[in-house]
Amino acid sequence: MKTAEYLTVVEAAKALKVSPSTVWRWIQSERLTAYRVGQRTIRIRREDLEALAEPIRSSSGVTSGEGIFAEPTPEELVRRQALVARIHANRKERSIAPLTASDLVHQVRQAEEESYGSAH
Repeated sequence: MKTAEYLTVVEAAKALKVSPSTVWRWIQSERLTAYRVGQRTIRIRREDLEALAEPIRSSSGVTSGEGIFAEPTPEELVRRQALVARIHANRKERSIAPLTASDLVHQVRQAEEESYGSAH
């Protein structure tokens, strides 16, 4: 029977090249199982640490987030093109240039005149 190898939080962090704070966050979020040995000693089984690391690609070459980068359907392409056209039309109708302080003062004065009437 093979005995499990246990690591400290610092050793676990070094093994995965992350900070000890990251390991503590994983423990607190229950993403990583840790074991208390005595009152103040925390240990992590190496196999639990290895199970935490997921491959980005499987042996078949498909990413674990399968479908995220899938080729869009013709209907999806039409939807996206229509959305881009709407965005471009919206941009033409509105000025996205930054306003100067003078522009803002002028707008406020104009709005006050419209709501209260001219002070002259």
